[in-house]
Amino acid sequence: MSYCKSIGKDKVMFVTMEEHSTPSKVELPPPEPQPGVITETGEINWSCPCLGGMATGPCGVQFRDAFSCFHYSTEEPKGSDCYNAFRTMQDCFQQYPTVYNKGNSDAKESLDMESLDQNATAMEDKTLSVVDKKKD
Repeated sequence: MSYCKSIGKDKVMFVTMEEHSTPSKVELPPPEPQPGVITETGEINWSCPCLGGMATGPCGVQFRDAFSCFHYSTEEPKGSDCYNAFRTMQDCFQQYPTVYNKGNSDAKESLDMESLDQNATAMEDKTLSVVDKKKD
């Protein structure tokens, strides 16, 4: 015979060995699907664990600006109008190397920053060529 006692907000239940030996008959509802980084309405889900806290860190504002710019960009190639936002974000990341370069060795860090600079320069060149073509 089971026994239940309330202690404040908690309930303490005492059950017999027979009650423990039978499988539970409780049915849980199916889990609700978790939204990803983009919700069904097309908005950005800033609390998505897939962002790894980037939206709330010391460079959260810069990250959100750059990510929003890219997500809502209508330019071709996509995000080509977001160079300044990504550059601002990268500059902020460089101010907090202990937060944004966890687990990277110094050699890998310098290589990563070098490749980011090369990618940024290439993107800037493409953006300038697109802008120049639009002027003509």
